Amino acid sequence: MDQIGRSYLTLALHLDRHMPGFIDAYYGPPRLKAEAEVGDPRSPDILAGDARELQQAVDASDYAPHRKEYVLRQTRAMAALIGNLSGEQLGFEEEVEAYFDVTPEMADEDVFEAYHAKMDSLLPGRGPLSQRVLAWKKSVELQRRQILPVYEALVRECRRRTRSLFKLPEEEEVSLQLVQDESWLAYNWYLGHYRSRIDVNTDLPLCMEDAVPTVPHETYPGHHTERAVKDYRLHQQEGRGEHAVALSLGPEAVLSEGLAMWAWKLIFDDEELAVFLRDELYPLAWLPVADVERDIAVMHLREVVVVVVYANAALLLHRDGRRPKEVQDYIARQALASPEEAAKAMEFIQDPLCRSYVFGYCVGAALLAPLLEGPDRVANFARLLSEPFTPTQVRQWVRGCTSPSG
Repeated sequence: MDQIGRSYLTLALHLDRHMPGFIDAYYGPPRLKAEAEVGDPRSPDILAGDARELQQAVDASDYAPHRKEYVLRQTRAMAALIGNLSGEQLGFEEEVEAYFDVTPEMADEDVFEAYHAKMDSLLPGRGPLSQRVLAWKKSVELQRRQILPVYEALVRECRRRTRSLFKLPEEEEVSLQLVQDESWLAYNWYLGHYRSRIDVNTDLPLCMEDAVPTVPHETYPGHHTERAVKDYRLHQQEGRGEHAVALSLGPEAVLSEGLAMWAWKLIFDDEELAVFLRDELYPLAWLPVADVERDIAVMHLREVVVVVVYANAALLLHRDGRRPKEVQDYIARQALASPEEAAKAMEFIQDPLCRSYVFGYCVGAALLAPLLEGPDRVANFARLLSEPFTPTQVRQWVRGCTSPSG
């Protein structure tokens, strides 16, 4: 690891003392972490100077252009966070752009009208559509004692399918545990040494809709796979210090969430998924198998639209200044969510670390769609797993520009 790598890690470690959770995972030299934890937190003014010096060092380095741009954009995100901590508050849209290299935009309400119409056709019947959606979720709900067996069976199948497509470190492994009192549905804690712990939040009842997209998202070929592959290739083999840490606020997060959103669609087509659910997962969960194909269609539709609703809600709350109760009602109405689900979504978008992070899901998925919908999707996914990109670099790739090796 060179001096730039050490400076990058040191800056991130000091920032995490001001905003715990800014570092999503650290697996760099323990000595650097220990040194950063000594004494009082370094002041924002000093950190701002550290960020400027790091940017100057990267600019003057002999890094390849692709790597140089990646490190610079990550460092600019840290500089923007330091500015916010210093009281130089950015507007909400400016914050999203500075942290994540994307421009937040309100989705047109026509998107939700189309969503409601499709859901109405998938779940016909009497009564309000929101009540029919809740009844459907109840019909595929997991009993408490079946949650871990179902999730573990999904992990095994996702791992098998992922290993047939991509080379993973032999030592990699995943563990699961149930938790409570969190704003998120599930979380991947990458522990280093190619190991991850997945926390599954049981604050609200869990159903198949929660399990089927979430397990690939968090494990194979999603977050765990990406962390392990980049740790092995970029950190361990190539000594790139910037890849000995994962930051919650930075352009890398958009690509990470985009990959994870596509994870289950990469390893399963709908027919394969229906067979797996019918033959293994639904019986394991003691659920009837008659409507598996319909359930898959509902899961696809809701995964795409619900995160768009949350992004719109963040703009209404933080950019437009709408009252929280009004925004929570908006989430319930447009996402066809229960009051409890809407309240949980509000917890997420009001969290200082998550309020702008929420755009990673919908923007990341849309950004990668041109690369992951065509015949080269597996090869493109493999490259995104193993090479660092910023959203700007992906946009250049999509436009057909030359994309240098990461």
